[in-house]
Amino acid sequence: MDKMFEGKTAFITGGGSGLGEAIAKDFAQHRANVVIFDISSENGNRVEEEIKIKGGNALFIKGDVKDSTSVKECVAKAFDKYGTIDFLINSAGILRDGLIHKLSEEKWELVIDINLKGSFLCLQECTKRWIEDAKNNRKEHISDYPDKRVINISSQAAEGNIGQVSYASSKAGLIGLTKTAAMELIRYNIKTHAIMPTLIETPILGELLEKEDGKWRKYYEGRIPLGIGKTRYVSDAIRFLCSNDSWFMNGVILPINGGRLGPL
Repeated sequence: MDKMFEGKTAFITGGGSGLGEAIAKDFAQHRANVVIFDISSENGNRVEEEIKIKGGNALFIKGDVKDSTSVKECVAKAFDKYGTIDFLINSAGILRDGLIHKLSEEKWELVIDINLKGSFLCLQECTKRWIEDAKNNRKEHISDYPDKRVINISSQAAEGNIGQVSYASSKAGLIGLTKTAAMELIRYNIKTHAIMPTLIETPILGELLEKEDGKWRKYYEGRIPLGIGKTRYVSDAIRFLCSNDSWFMNGVILPINGGRLGPL
């Protein structure tokens, strides 16, 4: 372990699987206190235990990002445990694919509620506390306030993708959320960024990539010059956006595109 994030706390939604799990383990390896906010007790407890076995500091909190009361309670538990949150990483997300004329209203609402509304609720609850602290401890310069970072996980699908109207809409919404938050919150030294990964090897894509004897895996590997991505490519980028090296940056929308420009 290095000491890059020693004394810092990362609150990671969807931290019990997929990208969130990879990010949680990466930040723990760099000595951050990691809060795993996930709806699955099985996954959340497993990731917490795996981090602790390797000497990291982790806390699993069961909760639902689309429920404001749950978000408020979970953020409060994180603040009570660690005093504050330094990095909010909105990773929780789902897919419910379907063509526009076939997609049900229920599937549309679920994707928007988790991917977009959930990110907003977590951002709102953290910023309420950060801003209250800033107002109670006025500083002469913006840079004198505690350095906070928000990372929203969007997707290249935000540019449009056939059969993913709900997912694409939610991820495009995260771009608007990120840019607005970056403008509003910088006065308190809260910097907000988003990343836009291409296809990354995670459980959420497992069924798609393996069905029809791997037909779709071959298809996408042929369209992404550097191939389907690994989770570490995402966690590396997020780690940079939370590091001192990116201190002078705000409102970055960072593509992690495997070399491909434009939609798949």
